[in-house]
Amino acid sequence: MKFLETLRSLPPSRQLALAAAVLGVIFAMVFLVQGAMSEPKSLLYSKLEPATAGEVIEELEQRGIDYELRGDSIFIAQSQRDQVRYALARQGLPQQSVQGYELLDDVNGFSVTSEMYNAAYWRAKEGELTRTILAIDGVSAARVHIGASLGSGFARSQTPQTASVTLSTAHDLSPGQAEAIQFLVALAVAGLAPEDVAVIDPVKGVIAGPNVAKASQPSIAADNQATMLEDKIMRLIEARVGAGNARVSVSVDVNRQRQTISERTVDPESRIVRSRTTNDVSETSAGTSGALSAASNLPQGTAGGEGNSSTMRNSTESINYEFNERRTETELLPGQVERISIAVLLNEDALVQEGLDPAAAQAAAQEILSDFEQLILSGAGLNTARGDTLTVELMPFQVAEVAEMMSAPSMVETLVQNYFWSGLQAVLLGLVVIVLGLGVVRPLLSQKKLETAALEGPVPGDADTASEESPDPFVYLSDYTRERPDEAVALLQSWLSEDRKAAVNE
Repeated sequence: MKFLETLRSLPPSRQLALAAAVLGVIFAMVFLVQGAMSEPKSLLYSKLEPATAGEVIEELEQRGIDYELRGDSIFIAQSQRDQVRYALARQGLPQQSVQGYELLDDVNGFSVTSEMYNAAYWRAKEGELTRTILAIDGVSAARVHIGASLGSGFARSQTPQTASVTLSTAHDLSPGQAEAIQFLVALAVAGLAPEDVAVIDPVKGVIAGPNVAKASQPSIAADNQATMLEDKIMRLIEARVGAGNARVSVSVDVNRQRQTISERTVDPESRIVRSRTTNDVSETSAGTSGALSAASNLPQGTAGGEGNSSTMRNSTESINYEFNERRTETELLPGQVERISIAVLLNEDALVQEGLDPAAAQAAAQEILSDFEQLILSGAGLNTARGDTLTVELMPFQVAEVAEMMSAPSMVETLVQNYFWSGLQAVLLGLVVIVLGLGVVRPLLSQKKLETAALEGPVPGDADTASEESPDPFVYLSDYTRERPDEAVALLQSWLSEDRKAAVNE
């Protein structure tokens, strides 16, 4: 009751100030309590297409679930996340943007032509392949295009099948992964060869395809062979020096040229007669002797005199032989190993004993290097005549800093980690309440008491205290006015207003 009387006795301006202070305290308490008691948000779905995200948001609103949008992500209360996911999955949400064989469910009826069915079939095939490729770790987006041949089945020649896969990845795909995608698409489409499937990254370019496969095959073979040699040598060395005390680097140089060599060999000792041809030619010539006369122009037998004739015979022979012949055609494919270079670094501290004199240590090191060189030469199958090189060095390794094992957090650390922010908000709430209560509300309430005490005078029970602090009332009023001028002015104004009221009433 005294509190209400005190409030009623305050001027309207002070009542408004007190009401504003109380409302500020209430709002601050509500804000901080909500922040301290609100449940943290957890990710529900992210990177959904706008249409799919709209369907999910509509379902959340119908269920009355509070959600928060942060870019392309949807957050809800952490305690409701799993339950909401199962409930949305039961409703078929979020729907997959890539459709597969379900496209064929709507292709029925007599109005569907063969061309329409073929188009729907290849769309479904592309969708199923896209779903499979999206399941690969690191693939964020994918699209499959199949160059389906729609020629007639009665045609003598069919156009070869082709396909392309466009994808976006979080990290670089290895040649083996690109080749696996090629085989995945090729085995799903009849008549499609893996080398006719192009794997394309819009940022990195063509990863695998008809032209890339031939160019990168030698490099892939060299990398694979180098990796196999490194693993083989490392297993041999670590059996002696232990894990972490050896480093192996293998470089394989391969021939990247493709050559075709044709060779023809004839054995001259193996000749046989294939055909023989003989040609005979005879020539006859006639002549006379004596002087030229009229008788020489007469026919033979009537002319006088004597004559002579000659005959010539020419004979030619042509012989054709056959020989044993051998034709050899050699094709040198790229990928032939030209040279192998191996470098091995061993930890000297793990192999050479400490406390030896320099000469003994040098001899021990040379013996170790010789043993390891023979071991690596035999294990790797190096050919020094081809130009293969081997380098083995013995050096001390730099001691790596061993990370200290992290111990499990204690209960205090767990409480601080989970409830630090909530506790900080509670502390801030308490400070705000204390500041508003002591700095605003208490002065407003205590001012009226001071005014009443000044009007009524000192309390009889407090005579000793008042006499000790201010024996003279005028001294007390002067000190009060000096320390609190605003309150003294307000007190004088209240006295004057009371005097006016009393004068008016009289």
